[in-house]
Amino acid sequence: MNPKVSVVIPAYNVEKYIDYTIQSVVDQTYKNWEIIIINDGSKDNTGAKIEAWLDKDFDIKYFPIKNGGVSNARNIGIENATGDYIAFLDSDDVWKKDNLSKKVDVLDKHQEIDWTFSDMINADEFMNDIGLAETGTDEDMLNNILAWEREVVPGPASNVIVRRKCFDEGIKYDVQFSTAADQDFCLQLSKNYKAKRINEGLWSYRIIGTSMSRNITVMEKDHIGVYQKAKRNGLFHSKSFEKKCFSNLYYIIGMSWIINEKSYLRGTKFLLKSIMTEPSRFFKILKKLF
Repeated sequence: MNPKVSVVIPAYNVEKYIDYTIQSVVDQTYKNWEIIIINDGSKDNTGAKIEAWLDKDFDIKYFPIKNGGVSNARNIGIENATGDYIAFLDSDDVWKKDNLSKKVDVLDKHQEIDWTFSDMINADEFMNDIGLAETGTDEDMLNNILAWEREVVPGPASNVIVRRKCFDEGIKYDVQFSTAADQDFCLQLSKNYKAKRINEGLWSYRIIGTSMSRNITVMEKDHIGVYQKAKRNGLFHSKSFEKKCFSNLYYIIGMSWIINEKSYLRGTKFLLKSIMTEPSRFFKILKKLF
């Protein structure tokens, strides 16, 4: 009998954290699952850590592959999943014990819902909870994700659980994206499928200084690519909304360069681009900077 939930875990150079991540699945109160781990060409001791779990009495599938990026790794996990529901978990994050039970319950009870997610708890490197992150929303999700003015789906790569039919009907991770892959993935889902938010923090996001999301160069390239793809796919409901969304995108990139990297020249370039795209943003930027 196939497991009901397939848990996809991509792993790359996470020897310090992978045991805690796997253990958090093993400790779930909901037990009808399989774990699919894709070792994306790790150069540290990640592979040996994973292999030690294979000798234990758990339903774990292991795929060591050449490094092809996190989106490729997740797609391989999806392709090898056998469950009715597919969940994702990054290899340095940790689920609370009732994470799966509460999310499976939503999908079991609400056939009109195709994917679900919860709120997120921030944690330090040692998984000490340091507070609830900004909460998400399941209202007007496509437009809210595009507008990027608030959190919509906190940390999708460790949060969402999706009906298998969505992947059978063409949903997959876009391999051209890494740090923005989650945003693109949620845009795909939001366009075609209904979601439900669980108003509770059911997992912990480990904040690490070397996290991929802190690489502003990759962030810039990826998120601009996601918005250009959204434009090609006609996801913006009007030209004025499109300008608003691109203006906010450039503002976020610009402020990221200034605040995180102290790169004032590059940051200012994007702030000016934000104003040129939507002139009314000038006063918002002025207020923010001064």
